[in-house]
Amino acid sequence: MQKLIFIVTLLLLFSCYSKEKKEFSIGQKSITYTDTSRNRPLITEIWYPTYDSITQNQENSDRKELFKTIKTIPNASIPEQKFPLLLVSHGTGGNRFSLTWFIEKMVKKGYIVVSVDHYGNSTFNKIPREFVKWWERAIDIKFILTNVLNDELVGSRVDTSKIGGVGFSLGGYTNIALAGGYVDRDHQINDHENDRAMPPEFPQTDEVINFDTDSLIVASYKTYKNQVKDPRIKAFFVMAPAIGFGFHSQEQTKEITAPIFIIAGKGDSNTPIKNNAQKYHNLIKTSSLHLFDEHVDHYVFLNEATAFGKKVAPAITIDHPNVNRKEIHDKTVNLAVEFFKNNL
Repeated sequence: MQKLIFIVTLLLLFSCYSKEKKEFSIGQKSITYTDTSRNRPLITEIWYPTYDSITQNQENSDRKELFKTIKTIPNASIPEQKFPLLLVSHGTGGNRFSLTWFIEKMVKKGYIVVSVDHYGNSTFNKIPREFVKWWERAIDIKFILTNVLNDELVGSRVDTSKIGGVGFSLGGYTNIALAGGYVDRDHQINDHENDRAMPPEFPQTDEVINFDTDSLIVASYKTYKNQVKDPRIKAFFVMAPAIGFGFHSQEQTKEITAPIFIIAGKGDSNTPIKNNAQKYHNLIKTSSLHLFDEHVDHYVFLNEATAFGKKVAPAITIDHPNVNRKEIHDKTVNLAVEFFKNNL
């Protein structure tokens, strides 16, 4: 009898050990949270570690895509343990799938990752005013975080002491705002300081809008500019951050106490590092800066492209011949893993 008990105990221990060593697959849950106070629906993707296995009918389709996709398991089970949480903010005109290369790696490392389509500033929902109401993106993330923590499936699995923020381009600014950075949209800049032209993703419109004086934009700024910080988020990893022209003084970043890791390419032609990544680094006392070489441009931080994507959207899918997008992604993720390991 004692021998039988010993064998059963060994089997149980081996089972637990094997499960600990098994690599996570990626569970995926889609949900729309609506911020009724702003009449703002926020389509949200929750990606999380799971031990469930992918079946053949769960494989991604072969439809034409600009970017490579990842394999996930919709509505998979989630282990009964606590995981750190990362909140992802996409670039202007992007979407919640823009950084799945990053999401995939982090989920497999044991993170729950939440990404959102920012209302009016995403690929399939473009509203001109929302492209310049930058500060409301931070309010989106705060609202989403509250709802995710209350989510019946995911909320109980989140280690609330280990919540981090991740962003690319305008999403990089979004995270700096969440850390406590205050954008000054009224500051008059010199023509040589930066280029405030609308981004290439900006939607065409017949409406004539004075973006400096428009009543809806001004009202939004006055209402939400002081509500952007979220102390629940303990560390921030930002890639090629934008909106550097809205920051000109350390007074605007004095509320930032959380660590911020800034990463960008020296060849960024969209958000040049002098007026963005380096500028933020100089203004934020808690920041660290990593720069890739002069061949690395802005859109390298988007997903790897398909052959179809390179054909129809070369500006955002094709890099300099000396740049391997996958290698940049791998180096970036390694830096992110180390950063969050040390700061969450």
